[in-house]
Amino acid sequence: MNSFYFAYGSNMNPDRIRERIPQARLVGKATIKGWRLRERLYADIERARGGQVEGVLYLVTDSEVHRLDAYEGYPSVYGCVQVNAWLDAKHKVYAFTYVMTEAARKEREGKEYPRAYRLICSAGAHWHGVKNEFRRKDDPPFGFQVGGGYSWLTPPRKPTAKRDERWSPLPNLGGGAAKK
Repeated sequence: MNSFYFAYGSNMNPDRIRERIPQARLVGKATIKGWRLRERLYADIERARGGQVEGVLYLVTDSEVHRLDAYEGYPSVYGCVQVNAWLDAKHKVYAFTYVMTEAARKEREGKEYPRAYRLICSAGAHWHGVKNEFRRKDDPPFGFQVGGGYSWLTPPRKPTAKRDERWSPLPNLGGGAAKK
């Protein structure tokens, strides 16, 4: 059976989710209402009147859920809850997501995200165009994971007045204006 999974932390990052469950099917951006994001060493959510959390929705199989459970430390670190994930103002689906257990919350309350983890989350949020609550002002523009290491992408530099091969114009492909 397939289920919808709502990711709001590091699993928004395409490299991270591909590493953990390579066959997950991306549905797209989604929002859960009545929740807020919390920093407790790792990302967590908690109920909050008027709150909302933006994230990414995936379609996953039962075997992929079991793999995610192992990565998320279910049931000792994170528990699992059902949420309404809104794709837009009119369309919602029932999904599951992970919420820290009370014991994990107590142990981790007040602890900041490790920088590498936060950057993985930030890159995932940036990739999907969701509200990036992980970004800090001194962060590089965005990053992505490559193999076992972490790589940074910087915005392309603007062309100089001199000819720059990386900024050469596209070749004329002919055909002129498109016909209607």
